[in-house]
Amino acid sequence: MTNSVPLWMLLVVGFLAVAIQVLLVRVSRRIRSRIGKDQPFAGLVRGLVAWGLGFASVVLWILTFLGVLELVPETEPVSHRLLSLGVGLFRSLGDVIFTPFIIRGSTEISIYKVLQVIVFVSIIVLLARTSRRVLLSQILSKTPLDLGIQHAVATFTQYLVLAFGFLVGLPTFGINLSALSFLAGAVGVGVGFGLQNITNNFISGIIILFERPIKIGDRIEVGDVNGDVVHIAARSTTVRTNDNIAIIIPNSSFISSNVINWSHGDSKVRFRVPVQVAYDSDIRMVERLLLEVARDNENVLEDPPPRVIFKEFGESALKFELRVWSSRLLHRRGVLISQLNFSIFEKFKEQDVQIPYPQRDLHLKLDGRTIHDLQPVALPLPPTEAPSSKPGDVPQG
Repeated sequence: MTNSVPLWMLLVVGFLAVAIQVLLVRVSRRIRSRIGKDQPFAGLVRGLVAWGLGFASVVLWILTFLGVLELVPETEPVSHRLLSLGVGLFRSLGDVIFTPFIIRGSTEISIYKVLQVIVFVSIIVLLARTSRRVLLSQILSKTPLDLGIQHAVATFTQYLVLAFGFLVGLPTFGINLSALSFLAGAVGVGVGFGLQNITNNFISGIIILFERPIKIGDRIEVGDVNGDVVHIAARSTTVRTNDNIAIIIPNSSFISSNVINWSHGDSKVRFRVPVQVAYDSDIRMVERLLLEVARDNENVLEDPPPRVIFKEFGESALKFELRVWSSRLLHRRGVLISQLNFSIFEKFKEQDVQIPYPQRDLHLKLDGRTIHDLQPVALPLPPTEAPSSKPGDVPQG
């Protein structure tokens, strides 16, 4: 074949395509390796690099394929046909994308504008999340502000970026916000009926962020839920229990119901340990032993000092209460109570202080007489049955 292309030329084209592909991969890896996770817009830049690599790879191999077909005389018409088919496809696709399918007054809606809005909304949401992360990790973390205030400021900034972006950006795409008044009316009706709880939770979330009855890191109790606040969002708050279970609680629960906040204002909390001893115990020694147990525990504060309260005379025991203050084990109150109970039991055992069992005095009356007035009566024994003989038994006697 006089017009055939040398094989080495096809190999050179293939080698160049592979080399360019390897170069693109290495460049993209180098760029992504230099982008730290804590840097602003790190996720956006990495995503753009990945998308750019994919797009460049597709274009590269399409051009390579068409170029190889163009070099071979037998497949040159196929190359021209594919190229013209691709150009026609792009033109048809462009007509579909750019042609408006909804025209309402001066507002024209096409697939291109819908894609623009989707990209714009994605960028605004990404910017809002990035602004919150940057504020927390690089700006507010270096200030003396409380952790709860830092999260409140960062969350409010995120909502502000979202609102400002939508109000300013949507009109630039030809979307008339006044044309959405009917949608606002529908949303108002929905708020009055189906979205009532969502609105209540959202407003409650704003109140929590500004009044700060709870904040990130607080130990709280809401109903049967007991755990640490790890995240406060617009609609709900995440509480993590000691079993490492995340519980999502609607924000309205913190406004409309009683909430126990163990960390609010002051981290010192008083613990009460009930103790019972026998009536013949030395109460001053019991008081001394309980105070020793409190002083020997490293999780008990010296100021305020621990105290022992003689509460009452019980039915079968003298009831005391050891009251101690602690600021360490607020998240694991059962651990401190357990430590104190172990030490109290060991101390009492060393000093022979008895912890009594419940006792009851029973008085029985029969025909107006007590049990002490009754004479002992011999009760007849049940008749005994003759032992059954078994085969092979030998009679005695």
